[in-house]
Amino acid sequence: MKKYVLIFKTSIRTILQRSHLISKLYQVSKDIKFATVDLDDEDFILRIESTQRNEDFISRFLLLEGHKVAFMAAFEKDEQGRPLAVSHFQE
Repeated sequence: MKKYVLIFKTSIRTILQRSHLISKLYQVSKDIKFATVDLDDEDFILRIESTQRNEDFISRFLLLEGHKVAFMAAFEKDEQGRPLAVSHFQE
């Protein structure tokens, strides 16, 4: 099974927003295996580990939840969790 890491810049600012959105992400997509938001980062980075490249779905979901979002990067992981190659980046 393939594993992907998807990175997004977001407008998620609080612990409550983070908890609410991550909980809903797990509910709406069985492909998402792990999600976190770095509230200490100036870009409030959302990092998702998923079995699918579903960045469009995640972006639309966050927009519908009222948050700004920008897809930044995605890479595939090997069995040991190491990145195989960066496949997309945009600022």
